[in-house]
Amino acid sequence: MPTTISIIIPTYNRRHLIGTTIDNLLQQTHPAHEIIVVDDHSTDGTVEWLKTTYGNKLIVLTNKGKGPGAARNTGFQASTGNYIKFFDSDDVMTHNTLEEQLHALQASQKQFVTGPYTYGQQINAQWQSTNKLLINYHGFPKSKPLYHWMIWGLFIPIPGMLFKHSFLEEVGPWPEECITSEDWAYLWRMALREPYPAHTNKCYFIYRVHEAQSTGSNLDDQKRDKEKFQILNEIYQHDVKHGNFTLWQKALFRNKFYQIARVTKDPVFRKELLHAAGPGQSLIWQYYRTKMKIGRVKTKTDWQPMHGVEEIKRTKL
Repeated sequence: MPTTISIIIPTYNRRHLIGTTIDNLLQQTHPAHEIIVVDDHSTDGTVEWLKTTYGNKLIVLTNKGKGPGAARNTGFQASTGNYIKFFDSDDVMTHNTLEEQLHALQASQKQFVTGPYTYGQQINAQWQSTNKLLINYHGFPKSKPLYHWMIWGLFIPIPGMLFKHSFLEEVGPWPEECITSEDWAYLWRMALREPYPAHTNKCYFIYRVHEAQSTGSNLDDQKRDKEKFQILNEIYQHDVKHGNFTLWQKALFRNKFYQIARVTKDPVFRKELLHAAGPGQSLIWQYYRTKMKIGRVKTKTDWQPMHGVEEIKRTKL
């Protein structure tokens, strides 16, 4: 069976940014079999510009639903590669990323591979790191499964991963009912099925920093918090509450509800959150904050040891 990689990119009104991403993907040392761009009903001429500029180098589709989750589902349904990379329309990766991640994944016999990333911005056509760190350079500690570290607050950006197509069929579709936190829910489902994914630090991607970079940036804080609670509560009720988790893990997961309650300005919603969180969460929050402070001291950064931070080795693509 030939080794083919499909890259799936959701986009919305990114005509001014997506060209840098596409040009970067077309320069990979292991060329993608197909680059599928799924437009979420843009109003800035993104679709027309892509078709005119790149022609048959891209497959340009219109989202069958609405939002990034639905766009990724649309792209996945159309994909033909036996490996899948979900990428964002404003980010870039080192030119060896597909080659190195494919090699690591095939050698590991795992279902997906993770890699490091850094935050960066493009100034006068030059990429500059905003924190001079590679995050997830060493990968999360394998002393515990990925879902354990997610309960503690770890999140690995999905654009830094490469998946087997067959594995994603098993995981199922992306959540489509919300605009934010859909990637956390999707990563959680993957972590339950592949708790110890492969990892390589021979490549990385740049998470681009710019105005309105988040898909959910136009949502007000209250709506975003309610969507986040909906996602987390569904996971808790379905997987954690009656699953093979310790009482401490369950309480720590519910502390996520308490953390939302601390910042929401809606008193009715706050009451709902505190009820869902249960008793003793203020003490758990104090313990969590203390542990995070100790972690930052250990790494001498704003990140935790579980994030596998490392001083950046290179800045050029």
